[in-house]
Amino acid sequence: MCGLAGRFHPQQLPPDSHWLAEANRRLAHRGPDGEGVFADERCELAHRRLALLDLSPTGHQPMSNADGSIWITYNGEVYNHLELRRELESRGYRFRGTSDTEVLVCLYQEFGAQMVERLRGMFAFAVYDQRRRSLLLARDRFGIKPLYYAALGNQFVFASEIKAILALDGFAPTMDRQACFDFLGLSYVPEPMTAFSEIRALPPGHTLTIENGQPKLREYFRLEAHINETAQLPEIARQTSESLLRAVAAQSVADVPVAALLSGGIDSSLVVAAYCQTAAESPTTFNVSFPDQSYDETPVALAVSEQYGTRHQTITSADWEVTPELVQRLLLHFDQPFADSSLIPTFRVSQAIRESGIICALSGDGGDEAFGGYESFCRANRFARLMQLPGWSQNLLAHAADALRNHTQDFGRQIAKAVRLAQLGARDGAVMLAGMSNYLSEEQKIELALPDAFAALQPAARHFDGYEPAGINGLEDLSRRLTETHFTVNLTSDMLRKVDMMSMLASIEVRVPMLDEEVVAAGLALPHRLKTDGHTGKLVLRDIAREWLPPVVTNHRKMGFRIPLDRMVTPQFHELLADLLLASSARVGAFLNRGVVEQWLRQFKQAQTTTHGGAVSREGLYQRIIILLALELWMREHHLNW
Repeated sequence: MCGLAGRFHPQQLPPDSHWLAEANRRLAHRGPDGEGVFADERCELAHRRLALLDLSPTGHQPMSNADGSIWITYNGEVYNHLELRRELESRGYRFRGTSDTEVLVCLYQEFGAQMVERLRGMFAFAVYDQRRRSLLLARDRFGIKPLYYAALGNQFVFASEIKAILALDGFAPTMDRQACFDFLGLSYVPEPMTAFSEIRALPPGHTLTIENGQPKLREYFRLEAHINETAQLPEIARQTSESLLRAVAAQSVADVPVAALLSGGIDSSLVVAAYCQTAAESPTTFNVSFPDQSYDETPVALAVSEQYGTRHQTITSADWEVTPELVQRLLLHFDQPFADSSLIPTFRVSQAIRESGIICALSGDGGDEAFGGYESFCRANRFARLMQLPGWSQNLLAHAADALRNHTQDFGRQIAKAVRLAQLGARDGAVMLAGMSNYLSEEQKIELALPDAFAALQPAARHFDGYEPAGINGLEDLSRRLTETHFTVNLTSDMLRKVDMMSMLASIEVRVPMLDEEVVAAGLALPHRLKTDGHTGKLVLRDIAREWLPPVVTNHRKMGFRIPLDRMVTPQFHELLADLLLASSARVGAFLNRGVVEQWLRQFKQAQTTTHGGAVSREGLYQRIIILLALELWMREHHLNW
C-alpha cells in the first residue's frame, strides 16, 4: 500500500520546482518505508512506499521497464500477480525482482490499457509512456484504492489524496456547491464528484488515458447484479465459502506479518476463520470496545479469538480519548467534507496495529453490500408490502406513526419514515433509494437552510438509478438495485474512503477479502430470499458461520462499526462546536439556519445524560453534528464561502 502523485503535459510541463517534493511530503504517511521520484520535460511522478512485497530495492518506485521508456507509480496489491508473471515469462519477459509492480510494467508493455481487465485485486496506478507521450490512470473494479485528478490549465495532475494536488503552485480551488449540498444529506461527497469544482475522482472500474492532449475515460467494468433465481442456500454457501478461503489465502500473502480486524461481526469473524484455516499459524487480531454495551461487540470477538487461538488485542476507551483535537485532525485529513463518525475508531484500531509493529491487516468490509447485510434489505420486504397498500391505508399509517414520533422509542419514527419512503417509491424508485441512504431528506436540508441558499441545486436522487416497483418482481428489483446502489454509491464514497484514509494515516495496509472479485460475484447473483428473510440479513454468510464460528456469532444481530459519540466526547468538544458553529465568523452561518443548529447542539449535549427521543434518533442526531462540523472545518481550512 502506497501513495502516488504526478503531473503530465504531452508537450512541456509548466515550471513548478517545488511541487514534486511537496506532493511527496504530503503523502508521507501512506508510505514511510521509502520515497522516489521521476521527472522529464513532460511528466513528473512521485511515490511513497509501504513495503509489503519484495522488500528489496527491486521493489522501488517509480519503476520502469528494461529500456526506461515506460514508468509506473502504483498503489495497491494485485493478488494474481504470480499467475500473470508466469504468463509473461512464457512470452519472453524476464524479471529483476518479485514485486507485483514489475508485473504491471510488463503487462502494460504487452497489453497496453487493456491490462486492467486481467488484474485481480485493489489498485490505483499511473503509467507514463515516453514514446507515445501518453499517460494512463487506472482504478480497481470496486474503488478500494483512491485516485483523484484535475485538468488545470495546460497540465493534468493526479494523486492518491487531494492534498497532493492542492500543493500545486498557484492553484486556488473553488467549492462545488452541488457536491456540498449532497454531502449534507449523505454525510459524504458521492464520487466522481469531490467538494472542489476542479477535482474529480477516477470512477471505479475505469481508466483514463491522455494521449495527443485528449483525455479518454473508459469503463472496463460495470457492476451489475444478475440474479440466479434457482439458487439454493446449501450450494451457494458451499461455493461462497470456497471462494472466501481462496480470497483470504491470496490476500494474506506478504513478506511481513498480516493481522486481522475482528470486530465481532459475521464478516470479520469469517475472514479470521478463513485465515486460520489457510495459514500456517493464527494471526494477531484487534477490536475496539466501547463504554456503551449497545455498541460493544467485544464478547463476540473474544469468542472467535478463543476458538481459533488468535493473539487478540482489545483497544478500550481507556486507551484513547475523543478529544476536540483528535476529531479536528481526522476530519481535516480527508481534504473534503466527510462525516462518518466510525472514522474515529477506524483510525484508533489502525493506529494500534501500527504500534504493535504490524503494517498489514485483513478486514471484513464488503460483506454487507454483497450479501444483504444492511437493514435496508430487511426493510425492503416492508416497503414492498407498504407500496401495495391503497393510498388511504398508507395515509392512516402515516398519521398513526406521526403520533408516536415524539415517544422515546424508535418505533414510531421508523414507521413514519418507512411509510413516507414507500409512498415516494410508488412514484419514483430513485427517490426512495436516495431516502434510504440519506441522513437528511431533501425537505430536511431545505429546513436547515436559509431562504434560497440551495436554489437551483439538485436532489441526491440523481445518484440513484430507479427501479420498477410494480409487478410480481417488485421486491426482487428493489433488492437488486439496493445491492448495486450500496456498491456504486455508499461503498466507494463512504466505507472504502474511510478505511483507506484512516488506515493510511496510521501507515498500515488494510486488505478486503470480501471484495475479492469471485466472492463479490457470488453475492451479486443472490436472489432476495437468500439475502434476508425480512428479519435477519446475510443468510448465506450465516450459513457458513454455523459451520465455522461459535453460535454466539451466528446468532448475533448486526450492529455495524459504530461509536457512541455522545457518550465519548469530552466537555471541551461541546465548547468547540459552539465556538465554530455559532460564532459570527462561522462559514456555515452564511447559509444555514442558526436556530436549527442551536437546537441540534443543545440536544446533542443533553444526550450525554438523558435518553434521547423524538423525531431524530440518537445516532441521527450526532451524525448531524459531525456533518456540520466537517463542513465548517473544511470551509475554514480552504478559505471557502458558500
